[in-house]
Amino acid sequence: MTEGKGRAALEKEPAAGAPSERASRRGWYSVIVLAFVVMLAHIDRGVIALFVEPMKRDLSLSDTEVSLLLGFAFTFPYVVVGLPMSRVVDRGVRKRLIAFSLSIWSVATALCGLAQNFWALFFGRAVIGASESVNTPATISIIADAVPRDRLPRAYAIYHAGFTGGAAMALFIGGVLIGLLAAVEPIPVPFVGVIRNWQLVFMIVGIPGLLVAALVMATVPEPPRRGATKPGGYPLREVVGSLKSQRALHLRLLPGMVLLSVMTQALVAWQPAFYERTYGWGPETAGPLLGMVALGSSVIGLIAGARLCEYLGKRTEDANLRVLFLAQFLSLPVMALGPLMPNPWLALACGALGSVFGVMGGPAFVSALQIATPNEMRGQVNVLYATLVNIIGGSVGPTLTGILTDLVAPSEADLRYVLVAIKVVVAPLALFLIWKAMAPYGHIHRQKIEEEGQA
Repeated sequence: MTEGKGRAALEKEPAAGAPSERASRRGWYSVIVLAFVVMLAHIDRGVIALFVEPMKRDLSLSDTEVSLLLGFAFTFPYVVVGLPMSRVVDRGVRKRLIAFSLSIWSVATALCGLAQNFWALFFGRAVIGASESVNTPATISIIADAVPRDRLPRAYAIYHAGFTGGAAMALFIGGVLIGLLAAVEPIPVPFVGVIRNWQLVFMIVGIPGLLVAALVMATVPEPPRRGATKPGGYPLREVVGSLKSQRALHLRLLPGMVLLSVMTQALVAWQPAFYERTYGWGPETAGPLLGMVALGSSVIGLIAGARLCEYLGKRTEDANLRVLFLAQFLSLPVMALGPLMPNPWLALACGALGSVFGVMGGPAFVSALQIATPNEMRGQVNVLYATLVNIIGGSVGPTLTGILTDLVAPSEADLRYVLVAIKVVVAPLALFLIWKAMAPYGHIHRQKIEEEGQA
């Protein structure tokens, strides 16, 4: 390709090494299957949020202990395992890693149903977190190589449909199951203890993952690493050097995403408890409704976000982060008002509208990170982001909410005000950081286009 072809030609033509149409069809199949894997991951990690009140009652837990199960128990092992395994992702067979990690967290989810105390449940959550840490970078890396670059927002919209769909289905399926099992009496099990109906839900949702793991191994192709220059992967020293060279981007984008995660994880973890404490909706009522609302709003938001990325991508180099900023700017005020609504239906409406806006930015963010990162560094850079977003957002958000509810709020019913306060304090800084990251990202993207034009 000559220099004279310019930007328009580059957008119409696949980059060197892009898959053929036939290979691209196989790539889209991989995207769909891997989105289903991500959905299972978020069902298995998220269904516990429905059982805050039953866990407190049956295992004699405080809000602070519950917050540790919702956050730290999952996120700390995610970091400990995820960072070293990212090197394996950058040089190994990624689909094998995905299938293996899926099998492990599925079994661990089912074993959570046998837990009889805080520490047993903590251990089960830790295994889930550790194994899921391998899936995220491997899946994102495969998708980046499976479809053309100009279709990455669409591919990551499908990926995020699994992400948000899993969070929604955790509420929907968990709520339906706990309703169906409502009449089941506690079951004494020799050498284990008493198994209650909410524990049976963990066992049921863990089983399908083993079947999907076999499907991944049998049918998902391992795509060649597009633009690969170092088959053995880059050592950590060179990854750090690359991040330093792009520090104008990462020193803004990374903390911005962490702050967004603090707000999001606080709401996700405590949302069912909020509806029960504020409006009297138990998990059998709140779960299916929240799940249906989240699923519908996510589909709308992801389609709109992907289309907007592709539209703006033809006009400006910073399109992906521009969409991310716009999505969060529109979402945060609505989501902050939701917990203050006088009835649950208005709260649901605010949540639905806020979710439509919020999820629009998901494909944009992931696409931007892949475009800015060299191929054999993607596993490590994705894990860095996922690790900090999960360990800080996933731990601080739920735990801070529990601590503030225990120690500052006058009563458990004031959980709604805690959720609002966290958003009001954190949201402006998150938006500012993402806005400041737009210019350096646009510069990096422009350089990539120029390098391809000279190739």
